[in-house]
Amino acid sequence: MSRGRLFELLCLLLERGRMTAGELAEHFEVSVRTIYRDVDALSAAGVPVYAAPGRGGGVALLEGYTLHRAAFTEAEQRQLLTALRSLPAEGGPERDETLAKLSALFRHSEPDWLRVELSRWCSAGQDDARFGAVKDAILARRALSFLYLSASGPAARRRVYPARLVFKGQSWYLQALCLDRGDYRTFKLTRMLELETGAPFDQVLSPPPMENGWTGDAPVTAVRLRFPPSLAYRVYDEFDESCVTRRADGSLETAVPFPEDPWLYGYLLSFGLGVEVLEPEALRRRLARLAADMAEHHGNPDTGCQDMCGKMGASHIQEECSMNQTFCQSCGMPMDDPALRGTERDGSPSPHYCRYCYQNGAFTGEMTMEEMIDFCAPIIVRENPAMTEEQAKAQMRQFFPMLLRWRK
Repeated sequence: MSRGRLFELLCLLLERGRMTAGELAEHFEVSVRTIYRDVDALSAAGVPVYAAPGRGGGVALLEGYTLHRAAFTEAEQRQLLTALRSLPAEGGPERDETLAKLSALFRHSEPDWLRVELSRWCSAGQDDARFGAVKDAILARRALSFLYLSASGPAARRRVYPARLVFKGQSWYLQALCLDRGDYRTFKLTRMLELETGAPFDQVLSPPPMENGWTGDAPVTAVRLRFPPSLAYRVYDEFDESCVTRRADGSLETAVPFPEDPWLYGYLLSFGLGVEVLEPEALRRRLARLAADMAEHHGNPDTGCQDMCGKMGASHIQEECSMNQTFCQSCGMPMDDPALRGTERDGSPSPHYCRYCYQNGAFTGEMTMEEMIDFCAPIIVRENPAMTEEQAKAQMRQFFPMLLRWRK
């Protein structure tokens, strides 16, 4: 006889009031005779359970019976109290009142060590209110209507039967049957605006687990990425450790499925030069074209000091540069002095290159970007003794691809 089955049988009777022996046997996948033996065992243990024969009969508990706190082990009591504490703060007084009652019942006070806040910084509780409205609609089985800001298309009004709230990654999602698409879809809560509750529905909902793949409108593609060691903090912020492979050179690689929509391109661009798309090749090419379009859109190829300081991440540049400086688009040297500018074929000052790199409309020497970095690194170290040559090269490898001469 299974103690787990006895406890589950007791919980079923507490929840449903009365069940036939046949229903219980089907639920537990045992014989009717086994159910009657379980009823006898519960009765022998002092549980007021009885079996009534004939039509309308079945197995039931005496009216007024409640489960004694001793039915829960100390570990189970702690898990139950922790589960209550992990409910979002929007539960408010009701959650706190339930927690107080259970703590008194168990004669056990759990430390106030956990709290879940749904609202983002400066959101003034709007996220809590949205979460509460969606939760209430799920429990009341009422339709929802909202304006959804999709990454794969224009904003549109969506009508859904809400099924499940899921916290995944760093966000809350709603899994719902979309009445407009006729299939299950996943919606990010922060993109759901103008939320309205609709009529009740009776349809039984069974959305697929999100682990089986994205259930939004965009197709999912497997993406392999490489990051430098300097971005390890962000890689482990956003990817599970099991998805990260550390290479011998210190770089980090991830292989994760993503929905391929405008959000993905914006996400990858947020890493700047700190990410390389290894696969798929089509995504790599599209990202490169998008980056080139962004550079052209922003116009001036002479990047300002504030931009370069951000790319280099070097405090000595921030201290020495003014906001109006421009840099040689070949070696990165500041060109605040007009005498440092190279010349075009007609003798006019070059708007982009210094005199050491560019004279009479041509570069003074043919070299690769890596050769230029090797040439410049000792100069930077000489001017900044606290920096090693390898550190200088690492910073230039982030900085130089943004210069006009080395852009691809």
